[in-house]
Amino acid sequence: MNLINKRVTGAAAIFCGLAAVGSAQAVDVSVSGFIRQEAAYRIGQEANPFLRGSAFESGASPNTLRDPGAAASVFPGTTLPEATFLAFTGQLANPPAAWQLPAAQFQKEDFNNDERWNLMATRAEVDFNLKFNENWTGFVKVRGYYTADIIEEDGKPNNFEVGMAGLNGDCGNRLEACGRNYMVDLPSAYLDYNNGPLWVRVGNQQIAWGEALFFRVADVANGLDLRRHSFLDYATEEYADERTPSPAIRMSYNLTDQWELETFLQMFQPTIHPRGGSPYAFINSPYQIRDDIGYDNYEDYVNGGIRLSGQFDQLGLQFFAVSRHNPDPVYHWGPGGQTALDPAFGEINGQKFSEQVFRASGVPGSPVAEGGGTLGSADWMGGAARGGLDGVEALNVLGRDFPFIGGFLTNIAVVSDQLDGDAGPGILPNADFAKGIWATNVQEAAPVFDMFFSILGDLDADIISKYPSENVFGAGGNYIFYAEPDTLLDQLVVRFEATYTPNKQWSDNLARETGTSDEWITALAFEKYHRFSQDFPATFFSLQWMHKSAIDFVGRPLKNIGGRVDKAGTGKKEGGPGRGWDGFSFAFSQPFPNLTWRADFALLYDLYGGYLVQPSVRYKPSGAWTVETYATWIYASSTRSVFAPLEWTDEVGMRVGYQF
Repeated sequence: MNLINKRVTGAAAIFCGLAAVGSAQAVDVSVSGFIRQEAAYRIGQEANPFLRGSAFESGASPNTLRDPGAAASVFPGTTLPEATFLAFTGQLANPPAAWQLPAAQFQKEDFNNDERWNLMATRAEVDFNLKFNENWTGFVKVRGYYTADIIEEDGKPNNFEVGMAGLNGDCGNRLEACGRNYMVDLPSAYLDYNNGPLWVRVGNQQIAWGEALFFRVADVANGLDLRRHSFLDYATEEYADERTPSPAIRMSYNLTDQWELETFLQMFQPTIHPRGGSPYAFINSPYQIRDDIGYDNYEDYVNGGIRLSGQFDQLGLQFFAVSRHNPDPVYHWGPGGQTALDPAFGEINGQKFSEQVFRASGVPGSPVAEGGGTLGSADWMGGAARGGLDGVEALNVLGRDFPFIGGFLTNIAVVSDQLDGDAGPGILPNADFAKGIWATNVQEAAPVFDMFFSILGDLDADIISKYPSENVFGAGGNYIFYAEPDTLLDQLVVRFEATYTPNKQWSDNLARETGTSDEWITALAFEKYHRFSQDFPATFFSLQWMHKSAIDFVGRPLKNIGGRVDKAGTGKKEGGPGRGWDGFSFAFSQPFPNLTWRADFALLYDLYGGYLVQPSVRYKPSGAWTVETYATWIYASSTRSVFAPLEWTDEVGMRVGYQF
């Protein structure tokens, strides 16, 4: 049920009063900002496996159609998969000497150029603080970001053009101008009104309700823009740079000295993932993210929320409800649209080749160069596992959602059964056509995939986003403990946040029909400033735990994770303790005397076997200059870990900034 979301027309009305307020009187304006050079260098041995040049499988991989251990067919001298291929390519009627079987191995060229720089960018931000009178103030932030062309796997990468919104409609946010390697936007452009217990903010803004490090529990108002440096900036900065802004009306009212009521209405703005082919991409490059198609159906919607918070001495409480379209995209396959091959394949189940999902890479109608697509069942299964998909069930999804593929799979099952003789079950012995199930394990699915690849070559496809509506209900609290001064328990802050989302929808192996679960998210945090020596400022510590009942930290449904090249996803049971997903984070920050130096450390640990470790040092020789350096190490023990898509991202980084 969508409680608040309604279609509206135009975002410009939110800003119509910006110039008018205070126009008849003097305005106090203060300007500040910074310019910063940012760089990151890969220190790990593995390049990004989701780039075209370093896709999951390169070099030779087996073509299971040519498995010599496969069952023999009724045609002497051929295995069952080989005979099935000959039947589908119209060769069985030819004499055996004229048969042309596919190669025993797929050969995928390795285009990896082993680029070592992940990031080389220049950032500039200028802040304008405006004061009109005692009641009215304003704030505008102008952000510019330029990244150099540090990789070139298949032409120059597109880092920022999304085709969703912006001044020319080709960017990610409404108040943004962009090209493939630059963006200029207004992450903040709003007016504030204060009058006694009433506070109102109108304009383009971020809304941050959560207080957890790494973990987003109460922070449900905004999505994330991961086009710049993914989420791999300074961990202790949380999501300040990534949180997506949008035009909104936000207000709060102090009901009493203890209780405050806050509410907002904000135009929908989705999460934006790194673009395919860009340095931090985590969606396999043969699959084009079509946010431009998905966003068109949601751009006029409004999200809304309400929060009641109270403070009673050491105890703080909050209760909130948000009705929104989930900003995190739920992906599904889209039609390929490659009409060039329609005459060759005709129709199957009333559907043309161009109406099913796949395209033959390098053939007219495909945006991917030849050799840049997925090739072979091993490449498919490995890429699916890293992306949190069940590669076998994804085949059944394709058959159910696209009649052309469903008919093709059924024909394989029927023809191979006939070629296997009276007692043989065929290639797909467990197929249940009525239920839309053709393959139940990798051994059955692999020769079917390799049939596709042997006929068409390497393949690519479109993935379309959608943003289902949902209602999020949450509560939280914090308590400050007091003990003997200068002890570890004195002024210890304990925070707890929890949300419940009934009927949350998520991408189920890229099927058109989404998966659905009731989702619980909880987080418990301990925070403390402690002074170990009178010669040093206090050290800040943070220890946090998060539990998610149905979807892991990076948005993958638990039921599909854990696959391998030779194994379908094993999944993980949903639910409370002992089920679901759990993670811990630990961080500390230690300033040095005179505040010239500061040492930071952050750790995120996945109980499924993985971690992110980031030590960093900050040097501030003067009020204007800041130099920051850090190292990030990421490890995943298997594809069940949330770090599997990012395990390659071991890097050292530096930021040199000048403030004015």
